[in-house]
Amino acid sequence: MTKKKKNIISIIPAFVLIGLAIGVQTKKIYLHTAIGFSAGLLVYLFLKNKNSNS
Repeated sequence: MTKKKKNIISIIPAFVLIGLAIGVQTKKIYLHTAIGFSAGLLVYLFLKNKNSNS
């Protein structure tokens, strides 16, 4: 079997960009960018924990 690539850190900027895009549309850029960052951080920590257990 091949080793898994450990590139789940790239999920945080993806959530930030999604939050930024939503913020531009709703004119609340900082709020939605912060929400996107926190959601990306939570998903990253969850996936990091899940991958370390298996």
